[in-house]
Amino acid sequence: MRKAALLFAGASLAGCATLPPSQSGVELSVIDTLIDAQATGHEYIYRQPPEVLDKNDSGRAAQAWSMLGREDKAALVDDEYSVAACPASEPMASGEAEVLTRIVEAARQHRVVIINESHQVTRHRDFSRQIIAALRPLDFSVLAAETFSNWNDDRPDPVELYAETPYIESRLGYYSKEPVFGAMLREAKALGYRFAAYEQVYVAGRDQPDDWRISVRDREIEQAANLAALIDSLGPDENLIVHVGYAHAREANVIDEDGWDHSWMAARLKRDHGIDPLTIAQTICRGSTDVSRIALESDDQAGWFDLIVDHPVAQFRFGKPAWRFADGRRAVPVPPQLQPVERPLVIEAFREGEPYDAVPADRVWVEPGEDIRLSLEPGSYTVRAVLPAPPRTD
Repeated sequence: MRKAALLFAGASLAGCATLPPSQSGVELSVIDTLIDAQATGHEYIYRQPPEVLDKNDSGRAAQAWSMLGREDKAALVDDEYSVAACPASEPMASGEAEVLTRIVEAARQHRVVIINESHQVTRHRDFSRQIIAALRPLDFSVLAAETFSNWNDDRPDPVELYAETPYIESRLGYYSKEPVFGAMLREAKALGYRFAAYEQVYVAGRDQPDDWRISVRDREIEQAANLAALIDSLGPDENLIVHVGYAHAREANVIDEDGWDHSWMAARLKRDHGIDPLTIAQTICRGSTDVSRIALESDDQAGWFDLIVDHPVAQFRFGKPAWRFADGRRAVPVPPQLQPVERPLVIEAFREGEPYDAVPADRVWVEPGEDIRLSLEPGSYTVRAVLPAPPRTD
């Protein structure tokens, strides 16, 4: 308590104080008791991201910053926020509305659609949310995501255990703990999608092969087999969307010079199980223009994916991509009671009536003196501050 009193510079620690509704239509109930990261049960989410000493650290650090709502800091350590232009050709569609229309047209010819994402660029998750909504009228009603945990015993998978939960449970998986991912799942659930797990089953104590390629290969094989079994179990009026990271969506076979099969999950689903998905990539290129578009494939990418979406690179406001404050979302200041004074805090906003086991509506890492805003739709929220865990040293 003494530490909290110092951090909050005189704020009451009695429990909950309600701030009056602002003109933005956002009402905050502030929990002004400081929460230790360990007490959340998800300490790793609130851990200070690692220092980037070499390129191998950059992706891990960027994903951690993105989970903490600070993609501006992710952009400083990883190049996925910089321009990587697509081939200079006429796009098949330009602007989000045209791109969505083109995707819907293509999806009519497929029972399975696979969409990829960067695990740190949240714009991809928001655009996937729009695709998921646009495909619902075409009998797409099952959503499988790489993030969903898949148990290896008789316990029900989290997607089954929390199927009737009216909010998005943070224990569904790892990436889904991030608020934009949570918003994607929240809308999918509201639209009637059923969630399904397909990831390689985790086996404690499984021997790790000396050759890393074996681990990668075995994971892709198991993912494809699990998806094929899921597809076989679908009813005649059920179509499937699969949300993956990066190359798992690549449907072209990859055989290297010594004959090693590096083919990814989508390729194995197509080749080994006879299921041809519509594959949509959001990670191949970015920033060719200031609007989203579907780019034509270059010669060296021919057959990798059916459609390649080229999004603008992020421009930042208040620590977040500017799009996070569009479409009715408000830039809400951190309440004065929770402004950090001596060290960083993680500020979270939960929808009114939802427990802390829910994925929050937003989460931000705030350092003393920073003007970092929450991105919230009009409504009522409970806001708390979490004291971050120190960075790992191993």
